Amino acid sequence: MYRASEAELKQYEDLGFFIRENVFDEDELVRLRAAAENVHRQIVEAMGGPGAGPVDQVDNQKYQSVLGSRIKWEWNDDLRAVRSMEPTGHLDASLEVLLDDPRLYQPVQSINGCETLSVFSDKLNVKRPSGAPFPWHQEGLYWENGAEDLESLVSTLTYLDDGTKENGCLWVIPGSHKKGNLKGLEDRGVLGALYTDVDLIEGEAIPTELSAGSVLYFHRDLVHGSQTNRTTASRRVFVVAYQAGNLHRWNIDRKREVDMSPQPGSARPAPPAAKETVNDL
Repeated sequence: MYRASEAELKQYEDLGFFIRENVFDEDELVRLRAAAENVHRQIVEAMGGPGAGPVDQVDNQKYQSVLGSRIKWEWNDDLRAVRSMEPTGHLDASLEVLLDDPRLYQPVQSINGCETLSVFSDKLNVKRPSGAPFPWHQEGLYWENGAEDLESLVSTLTYLDDGTKENGCLWVIPGSHKKGNLKGLEDRGVLGALYTDVDLIEGEAIPTELSAGSVLYFHRDLVHGSQTNRTTASRRVFVVAYQAGNLHRWNIDRKREVDMSPQPGSARPAPPAAKETVNDL
């Protein structure tokens, strides 16, 4: 019911992504936002407890393992906020169930041709007011040394809030995935090698300004980044990367197969058409 159309597959091949708007309705979004805040609260409360690991600082970024999730703290200590949490499904049932939602995984099946899928990664990205930008990068460069089948990986990004240029929505460089893994930045510390040198890419960056409930399906080598949240509200997204079935999760010695059995209440209207040109974004 939710498989990708020929137009969507063509856009994915040419541009490295396609978009479906308003995939999730407001009632679902209220539940998912509450789930995101629940996870964030659990992690902040546990950060100094006996189950939390030490804080590791690499360049200007701080990492910590808390409650079975690898977290990245916001650069500004005064915010007391987490930039990203990975994985998160085990900390809230609403997020765990979302991993098996056909609106997310069926388009991926069309892209990678896999009839069975497993979860590679699930992650919450939270950009609080004044939350910092994140440099241009490619997922594939992070994943190439840990993925068991890199070629089958496809990412999905679900906006839990409206995404705007003002609140730090994702920016992408269409067609950049065709370049493969690109050279990183020099003289930018330890992490510089993972940040894309955009001078190597032709093409204009565009913002993915989308309404809450919309989903971006994108290629692992699509160059993307985000800017500072200049508003007074949070911008939250849930990212799931799928891969071929029966493979291990990212940096976790276990597998999480996608449950493709019919889900209660899964009879939903057909998905809206994807945006078909960059000019529509």
